[in-house]
Amino acid sequence: MLNQRCAHFTTGHVSTSARPAAKLVKPQRGGHRTKVLCSQEKPQPAIIRRRAAIQSAALVTSLSAVPLPSEATPARRKKQSIDPALYKDIPGTDPPIKYYDIKGGAGTEGGAAKGQRVAVHFDVKWKSLTIATSRQGAGVTGGVPYGYNVGIQPGTPGGPFIEAFNQGIRGMGVGTVRTLLVPPEYAYGNRQVQEIPPNATLQLDLELLSIKKDNPLGK
Repeated sequence: MLNQRCAHFTTGHVSTSARPAAKLVKPQRGGHRTKVLCSQEKPQPAIIRRRAAIQSAALVTSLSAVPLPSEATPARRKKQSIDPALYKDIPGTDPPIKYYDIKGGAGTEGGAAKGQRVAVHFDVKWKSLTIATSRQGAGVTGGVPYGYNVGIQPGTPGGPFIEAFNQGIRGMGVGTVRTLLVPPEYAYGNRQVQEIPPNATLQLDLELLSIKKDNPLGK
C-alpha cells in the first residue's frame, strides 16, 4: 500500500516545501484557488531489510536459548529406598542392628580389629533428617573424615560417640559403603539429642576410608 502525504496551500502562499507528484485544483470563493499537492511515498527498501534482519536475529537468539534434548537438564531421580527384607542382622547385637551393604558386600567377618584406628565418612539420620555428618567442607572425598579406635567405649578418649560405630563397622573393608538401622540401645538410649527424641531408632550410613596398620591395644 502506498502512503500519501498531502500539502495544502493557497495561490501566492506556500505552506510546505514538499515537492508535489500530483496536483488537484479546486475553485474557491473570491477567485482564489487552493492547490492540494500529494506525494506518493514507497517504504525505503533499506529500512525493510534492516527490520527483517533485526527480526531474524531475534528469532535465532530465542531459538538458541531453547536446549536440545541432549542438552536439557535431566530430571532429578528420587532416592530409592532399600527393601527392609534385604537388611541382615549383625550377630551379637540385641536388639539387632540391621545392615545392608550398598557397596562392597563385606559381611560381618574380618575387617578392622579391636583397637585399630579407622577413618570413615558417616551420616546420622532420623526420619530422613540428617542430624550429623562428616561430609561437610572440602576435605577428602567431599568432607572431613571421622576417626576412632574400634572397640573403645563411646565417650572415652579415642572412642566413637555412639556404640553403633563399633558394631556397624564389623566386616567392612576399605571402600565399603554400609547403611545401618540402629536401635536406641546402640545410639542415644533414652536421651534426647537435638531433634532426636528419646528411644529413637536411627539410620547410620558408613563409608570406610582407611584402617591404620598398627594396633594401639597391642593385640
